[in-house]
Amino acid sequence: MGPLGPVHDGVRRLMLTLPSYAFISVLLVACASMGFVQPWQSTLVIGYNVVGIGVFYGLVRSGMASALAKEPSLAFQRVLFNASMVMLAYALIPMARGLALQWLCLTILFDMRRMSRAQVRLAAASAYAMLIGTVLLILEYSPSSIDMSAEFVNVAMAGVTLCVLLVVTQIGQGVNQHRKQQQLELERTVAQLNALSIRDGLTQLFNRRHFQTLLDEEVRRSHRCRRPFCVAILDIDFFKRVNDQHGHAIGDVVLREVSRLAQGAIGPTHALARWGGEEFLLLMPETPLSAAMDTLEAVRRTISEHDWGQHAAGLSVTLSAGACEHGGGLNVSPTLERADRALYQAKHGGRNQVMAASA
Repeated sequence: MGPLGPVHDGVRRLMLTLPSYAFISVLLVACASMGFVQPWQSTLVIGYNVVGIGVFYGLVRSGMASALAKEPSLAFQRVLFNASMVMLAYALIPMARGLALQWLCLTILFDMRRMSRAQVRLAAASAYAMLIGTVLLILEYSPSSIDMSAEFVNVAMAGVTLCVLLVVTQIGQGVNQHRKQQQLELERTVAQLNALSIRDGLTQLFNRRHFQTLLDEEVRRSHRCRRPFCVAILDIDFFKRVNDQHGHAIGDVVLREVSRLAQGAIGPTHALARWGGEEFLLLMPETPLSAAMDTLEAVRRTISEHDWGQHAAGLSVTLSAGACEHGGGLNVSPTLERADRALYQAKHGGRNQVMAASA
């Protein structure tokens, strides 16, 4: 049936209808063999079915169905085809007229979920118009083969049944639409909860718990692949002074802006987390210490050159950082401790600088 996608779905949907077509064909052959139906009548109906199924399969399998209609299995078009097939059998085989009308309703019922409400109404109206037209043609060209009282009942019952189907379809599609809406809302809620579970609420960076998971995964990957990685601890200089002089609201602005600027400077391959307070942790996979220092210097320069005065008069923000390359093994704690000592050296060396851990 081909790879997954619209074509696969359309072919699968078409294949589901084959047993019903096969059943009708076998029934017609059996009736012809027992003399209830003329062989040419059953052959004509079966041939009409085979040609129609072949055309639909070709359209769906080639992908043309997706270009011709929104629904890849051509549900609306197949319902109209089935209605025409039913009318053909209705005209040719008088003894099958009651069964034909039931089959007409089943074809609409089978595909009603695949059609829009307008398509369902149009399909029902078209099928009923075909039925009335077929009865009139029989009455015109072969009046002896038709019992008008019985046909009146058949036509009336078909009308009632189709009206009931329309009501059921409206209700079913409403329920289905409501279910889809609930599913979308549930998916959005799950995505939001997932984001809340791994992100810091203020800065939208990874939180400490999730970052610890990323760090453990990187340690195992580095140990397995023998590839280096670096970690860095970044700390905003004199952040307490920012809060004391400008207030905690400006302090929150500084945390958000530093997070945004740093995230933009490190690129998509590295991971940044709020480690606690005004302290951040940066994970740089497959990065040697020299490249890590270049990245940290870019972050430091971006922060120091930012126009902080737009947030508060006299506001100036810098940061210091300490970096360390992981030395191998499955324990990352010594690496974090060395990065922390490098940060301590940067702080005591004048701040607004980055330092690498000594070997």
